[in-house]
Amino acid sequence: MMAFKIISPHYQSQLAGFFAICCLLTACQPMAPSQEQEQMEEAKYNAAVAYRLAQRRLASDETDAALRWFEQAWQLGHQDAAEAVLALRQRRDGKLATAQWVEAQQSQAAVHLPESQLPQLGLWHLRAEPTDADWPFWLQAGLTDQAGWQSAEACQLTLQPIAVTQQGAEQWLQIQRAWQQDKQLHSLAVCFQPLRLISSTELACSEQAEQRIDCQYQALIPYVQNTSAQQLIIMAGRGRASYNNGIIQLPERADLALLRHEFMHIFNFIDEYRLPREVAQQVCKPERIHANILIGKAQLTAYKQYWGLLPEQLELTEVPTCEYSEYQAYRLIAASNSMEYFQLALPDYYLRLVKQQLKMPEQLMPVQYYLAYQARLHQLDTEWLRLMQLADELGYADAERLLNQRLSAPTVPAPVSAHPQDSAVPAVSGG
Repeated sequence: MMAFKIISPHYQSQLAGFFAICCLLTACQPMAPSQEQEQMEEAKYNAAVAYRLAQRRLASDETDAALRWFEQAWQLGHQDAAEAVLALRQRRDGKLATAQWVEAQQSQAAVHLPESQLPQLGLWHLRAEPTDADWPFWLQAGLTDQAGWQSAEACQLTLQPIAVTQQGAEQWLQIQRAWQQDKQLHSLAVCFQPLRLISSTELACSEQAEQRIDCQYQALIPYVQNTSAQQLIIMAGRGRASYNNGIIQLPERADLALLRHEFMHIFNFIDEYRLPREVAQQVCKPERIHANILIGKAQLTAYKQYWGLLPEQLELTEVPTCEYSEYQAYRLIAASNSMEYFQLALPDYYLRLVKQQLKMPEQLMPVQYYLAYQARLHQLDTEWLRLMQLADELGYADAERLLNQRLSAPTVPAPVSAHPQDSAVPAVSGG
């Protein structure tokens, strides 16, 4: 079986025009029905004929038929057919569905991709090289860069970045370098562990552009049982970013500004744009004290008592955060900022609140606690215990409470509640 190269995404949009030109250069003309039928029969065992049929179908904008014949040509060993198949499948079905198809085809020995191409689809588990913790990710991904980063301010909070494709891995390295060069973020006692690669078909992150990215988060349980990181950053999928229970979910083409916005949610910051109705009903309550928002002006005294500080120039400003609730929300400063539009600046007052919370990282809910909840949902009792113990070791009080409940009544399921996700992040209006 011959090995083939995956086409670069840069050329996918030119595919139809390329093959149309090829048809003209090779005298690709309409054929009589009998001739066409003869070639279709011959294409069942002749790779070159199958490839020419696919070219004609593509030139006629018959994409599905073209794809079937390109796949036939690939299975018969045509050296150019693999590029066309993968480009057409990604354009039609997306990267994840294409990876799942390749995985299924290779398990049946129907097609074969060279190992050097598998990282583009995130099929790390199909490579022959070892993939354990001692095998550096950059060798798997064909990359060269430093692993992880430690702040000069120590590591009060450690994050574990995860990527599923080579593009996501490369993008994360750019973000990590940008973090180190950012004056505000560089000053935080925050560290990053070396990037971890997980196969795209294992995490299976969604790719709907207008929807929040969702992944099979229970697949993270084996990886988190052996990490000391309190939070995860996942660079995977296509769609809208979010923060949920210790997991910063980013599209694989995210940048530092988007990470910064989602990072702030770890510290009880909420969005300063209109929240979806179901989220607003949960978070817009006077008994809930947020870092950047007052739920009604009457909450100011409780806010000051809880956080112990106020901005130097206090200016209560209406924001649409709680529009779908009975309360008016106010931020404590006048200027629009990164919690409203993620590309804008991070206010110094918000940075002070983050630094204050980093002095007590045990009060931040760790991802181990949330994944223990996922383990319980999937009846993984051993994993639940291990993850809850890890959360307890990190000092998270609720984890200790639930462990004590389990020890006193081990047959009673421990009630771990999933916290609501934040709203997805909009782009700046008009840009």
